[in-house]
Amino acid sequence: MLSTVRNNAVRRNFGLGQAPCVSSMITTVTSPNAAGLSANLRAQQWHARRAYRSTNALEAGKPSAGQMMREAMGIPQSVGAADPTTPAKPKTTRTRRKAKTAEEDLVNQEGTTEPKTRQRKKVADSAEDGEEAKVENDKPKKKRAGRPRIHLPEPDENEDLELAAKQRKREAAVPKKRVSLKPAKITRSDEQSMLRPCVDPMQERLYDTGLWNWLDYGRTSKKGSVPPQLRSYDRTRVHVTSEKMVDDTLDYMKPTLTRHEGCDIIDLNPGAGVWSTKLNDLLKPRTHLLLEPDAGFYEPMLEPLLGREGTKLVPKDGLVWAELLSVLTPEYLPHQKEHHYSANDVPERNDTLLVTANLGSYPKRKYASFASATSMILYQFNHAIRSGALFQKYGLVRMLLWLDDEDKAAILPRMAQRRRRVAVDAELNCESITHVAGPDYSDIDPSKRLWFSRDINIDRSSALATLQRMREAGIQTPAGRETKLLREVSQHSDNVVAAGETPIVYDFRHQAEYEELLKDYENGKFALASEDYKAMIRMRIQIDSANKRFSNVHTNMTNFHRLVDEWRVAKAANDHEQIASIMDRYKEWEKTFIALGSTACGDWFVQRDNLHLWKQKSMHWDRRAIEPLVIQKDEFFPHVPLSLLDIQPKAAHRVLRSMGPNSDRSGDMAEMLMRSIMTYTNSSMSKVLDRLAPGASEFVYPRCRSLVDPDQGGVPFPGAAEITVRGMSAWQFEDVLEQWMKWPFRPPLQDLISQLSDEYTEGESEEGKFGGVSPEF
Repeated sequence: MLSTVRNNAVRRNFGLGQAPCVSSMITTVTSPNAAGLSANLRAQQWHARRAYRSTNALEAGKPSAGQMMREAMGIPQSVGAADPTTPAKPKTTRTRRKAKTAEEDLVNQEGTTEPKTRQRKKVADSAEDGEEAKVENDKPKKKRAGRPRIHLPEPDENEDLELAAKQRKREAAVPKKRVSLKPAKITRSDEQSMLRPCVDPMQERLYDTGLWNWLDYGRTSKKGSVPPQLRSYDRTRVHVTSEKMVDDTLDYMKPTLTRHEGCDIIDLNPGAGVWSTKLNDLLKPRTHLLLEPDAGFYEPMLEPLLGREGTKLVPKDGLVWAELLSVLTPEYLPHQKEHHYSANDVPERNDTLLVTANLGSYPKRKYASFASATSMILYQFNHAIRSGALFQKYGLVRMLLWLDDEDKAAILPRMAQRRRRVAVDAELNCESITHVAGPDYSDIDPSKRLWFSRDINIDRSSALATLQRMREAGIQTPAGRETKLLREVSQHSDNVVAAGETPIVYDFRHQAEYEELLKDYENGKFALASEDYKAMIRMRIQIDSANKRFSNVHTNMTNFHRLVDEWRVAKAANDHEQIASIMDRYKEWEKTFIALGSTACGDWFVQRDNLHLWKQKSMHWDRRAIEPLVIQKDEFFPHVPLSLLDIQPKAAHRVLRSMGPNSDRSGDMAEMLMRSIMTYTNSSMSKVLDRLAPGASEFVYPRCRSLVDPDQGGVPFPGAAEITVRGMSAWQFEDVLEQWMKWPFRPPLQDLISQLSDEYTEGESEEGKFGGVSPEF
């Protein structure tokens, strides 16, 4: 069959116009009266016009659309078709009528006394003869060129009136809504409000300023508008307002804060000053610098603190490094001494200086590629430890930071899936990062935990170990501020199952809903065919399927650990035959493991990495000295809960400290290597090394004993079970970086910088492979 383009070109050459489709051509030729087959008014008009054009074309001797199609397809012409040899009439062209001259127009006006009236032709619709009706005027007029008007049966007037009446009734029943370009006004009740009820005097004082009214009424409403004199101040900040919560927190931290008595305090964003005042009461510092960008707004609230000796309000933004560096001078800190450490010098801890900051904001403010400005500040504070920048030039300075709970998870993850570059850098640079206070993680909806979770038995084992450390140190949690996990472990410590001894147990995101539906079904609250019953069955199928998969994962995990233990014994006995036998058995296990499929393999890697990190105590979370206190959202203004982090830096490895032009640049190269390595968190270290430089794994990997020795946290078997990047501890990363600097064929620093962008793009496509918990959780 000819293409549509060719068919339309043929029709234009014959003066027939463009055909919309083949079916319309065939319908036009075979069914001239197709206009009566449809009740649609537009369809009737279209078929009538199509029939008229086809009839005129046949009378003029032109081939019809169907005839041209049959000729193109090689179909013989049917009997009774028009003779193609008949000469066709010349085509008449319509031209624009010439405009009358002024004289002609004047003659026309004088010769006519009455205006011309336009006569309409009436067409009789007769199925028998189809003859045209005569014009009502006596004078015969020349037919007008063009298509005739099609007469269609007029609808019944009574029916039209009934339809119009029904339409008016429907329009009257539904009032028309006026479209408004303004955003909808927000009005919240006291239960939904982020500002009410105000539970302490400081919240009342902040509420009366009207700076945060937009959270309840919207930015465009009159109630939410800010007075002109306050529009230059930040409306997104969150303040600590509960004095009781601050007292409980400082009493909880008192055993480690006593070493800072009489120190210098750099206080960034003190705001309302409740936390700053209590901290000043406890430590009695010799210098207390309050760096407040909105000093004019908060100065009346800080007056009780400003009256104390050594306290000074500095109207500068401490989160802008240019303004912060202008304060880190002998003028403001006369008792501090700046150090210039080399790669061979080991930085020492400085307990005479303490930094605290309030980084909380709602809503979060994004900055560049970071999820929030707080994430960027955390990254720069962390990087300053290694390079000795900002206030870390005075030594290793402790930091107490209030920040959003989601931002805290980036630097202090609780599972392997969230262990990214910021967390690994913090483990390399910090002695401890303690979550002192914050919302209870167990109370967070599992569906809002970013799809990340780990075995509950690992969490219980970690909480039990923390409880034992607290009892040895004589630390007790204030009443009413225990986490749900701590209460469970303290009351039923004998029932805690050691991590890895049973199949994986996850807190399913719909577990509570499923148990509630099951209870209602047993009580007969809904029938078998109801929607609740179907939802319950779907949840049961997902949970049972996941538990079955976890059972298979646990079996494979047990067999793998058995092979590792046997290899350790054979290696200690130097039995090469036994080692070769174990390697053969491992290859058989590897085939069985790969046959499980990507989903089961992903579950296996998640469990293996989390279990490995827990046994090695690699993450700061599993090494915590105290369990975090539970704080409520109404202890802040606005009612957005924050978390308190206690960060104590340490001296980094020498390879990481050697930075700058007067060194071997190992620290700069380590920075670029970590950026490239942490792009592939789910890949094995040997594959990542080969991606960085061909042949790197052949030199570096065997020389890193921590990667292949089970006693140092390594895996002795090559292939699928190799240790992944996210499962490596801080000392394993240090081992890799140290061996990399010993490799004689390592690429120069500029080559690593040039290929970093390509590595990042490839890593984004690799991310997620064998990467985490299935979407069923």
